[in-house]
Amino acid sequence: MRFTNRAGLLSVLFLIGAMPGVAIADESATDAFGSLTQLVGRWEGKFADGRVHSVSYRLTAGGTVLVETWTLGKDRESMTLYHLDGDRLLATHYCPQGNQPRLVLIDDGDPETLSFTFVDGTNLQVPGRSHQHDFWIRRTGETTYQRSETYVDNGGDAAAERAATPDAPVTYTRVDPPAPSR
Repeated sequence: MRFTNRAGLLSVLFLIGAMPGVAIADESATDAFGSLTQLVGRWEGKFADGRVHSVSYRLTAGGTVLVETWTLGKDRESMTLYHLDGDRLLATHYCPQGNQPRLVLIDDGDPETLSFTFVDGTNLQVPGRSHQHDFWIRRTGETTYQRSETYVDNGGDAAAERAATPDAPVTYTRVDPPAPSR
């Protein structure tokens, strides 16, 4: 199942010289944000180590910001805020490690996947901690999606960032029905 119908637009962008790894155009960022809003509701996933966690999505700020809240355990949660910034879709991740990486939607050449990569962040100087450097989301059905994240050590260099490996994808299942369409 397609996450969003971006294939036609991505083909046009490719024909006019867009290259993978370059931030995608305004229309695609808007479409991608619209696709992400389809996740509004509550979802559950299981990490490779067996830990179950929930992720919820809700809109705020007049529908211009998508709030993603991860409940990782008692008194442990993280949050990612998605919003448009001109022709870009940004994701700012508020991590329990105390840092706030900011990522941007990129064209990775896969129209089924929404991929984000690191732009900048705050509190990345704390040694012994890591921060989110990349992640992707792929809708796999009406009630499922997958996600994978890549973390890098704070203070790492470009070679360490390139060598970082993504986490195994986690499949999430909707645990509440989506709100009825108006």
